[in-house]
Amino acid sequence: MQIEKAITSAAVILDEERQRPTIRYTDIANDWVTRYNQMTREEIASWTKITSVVRRNLFSLREQYPRGVSETPQAYSFTGANYDLLLALFSQVSPVERPKLIDYLLTRVESGKAHPVSAGPIHFPAMGSSVSELPLIAEFCIRSGNTDPLFESIARRPVASRAVAIMMMQLEETLALNFNLFSNEQLAAIPLSLAPLREISYRQAHKKTGPSGGPFIANPHYSQGNESTARRIVRSIDGIVKECEQARYWYLKGALLQQTVNLEIESDRVKVEDFLAKLGFDDQMVRALNAAENDYKLSTTLFDLKSSLGHLRSFLEHLHRETAKSIAGAAGETVIDRWGDATSYLRKKDVLTRQEEQFSAALYTLMSDESVHPLVADREHARLLRNEVIEYGVMFLSLLDKKGIKLK
Repeated sequence: MQIEKAITSAAVILDEERQRPTIRYTDIANDWVTRYNQMTREEIASWTKITSVVRRNLFSLREQYPRGVSETPQAYSFTGANYDLLLALFSQVSPVERPKLIDYLLTRVESGKAHPVSAGPIHFPAMGSSVSELPLIAEFCIRSGNTDPLFESIARRPVASRAVAIMMMQLEETLALNFNLFSNEQLAAIPLSLAPLREISYRQAHKKTGPSGGPFIANPHYSQGNESTARRIVRSIDGIVKECEQARYWYLKGALLQQTVNLEIESDRVKVEDFLAKLGFDDQMVRALNAAENDYKLSTTLFDLKSSLGHLRSFLEHLHRETAKSIAGAAGETVIDRWGDATSYLRKKDVLTRQEEQFSAALYTLMSDESVHPLVADREHARLLRNEVIEYGVMFLSLLDKKGIKLK
């Protein structure tokens, strides 16, 4: 799609969002209640463990100040019909042109002319009976990988408008419920990015200024009629600063609670990567292994551990499948490209002994039955299976190396 048409379409979507907002957060407890009768015992146990941290509904959580940051961000989900439309539009634009579309979205933030209109049904965020499209823009930028441009834009041209105030309320919500959308580095930078907006808003919020206990003088920056909006922005930014501090604490806690580094396992993981490159495996294998490692080491919830094990199972599966296809191709044979068939073929070709075949099959089954099929994975399974897959990888790839088997 041409960028000009994309910008025109984005304007239509944003104008509709300004009139009738669609974005919102929900907690998984609602889905848990709806699906309870259809869930297995294992699912119920997993959901109960996760939702036990959601002790108050969103209406009461929004009354907190500053907002508390949920340590389990996967307990809350974000939805929005117009967000989905923007995302579909974004995907149809050439990657080279996408920054231009983001630039257009940010002009609506910088201009301060995106005035909200009277709202219909009660919606969050809102000021009085007014809503805005800026919360959608903020969520879209954050979720499309454009967090830095968003905050750079706010810092570059801070505007203390009602629409911006509503956007700050949305940022409070995003940080409170889905803090893991931001990196630790971004969380450290956000307060600095919002400082210019806070300063301008603070000046506009007070009719007189002066030192505590001293004489007060007229404030030339005071904006009569806009003081409530300015105060709302100051309040939100101060809350966001506190949220960033707590979110960074959750990242630190997650990192410190990981098991003490096992130097032997870490060394063997490096060996696996070296063997993969030496024997000609696709680069995707290393990426899958690294993705599993990142999810494991940076995990803050059981869902992260499940994701890690999913990558590890894929890695183990493709280790056998890619090897079997390569050997079969060299021998002028064919093999069904599935885990079980590939593993049997490797046993048939004496790449694996019967005991090694049985061990790998048991490992794969355990990963599937205990850690992939359930809703979440616990830390004990994650640690055990991560280590087993790494050590099996060293053993298997060492065998290929000794037998002179290469994929390329």
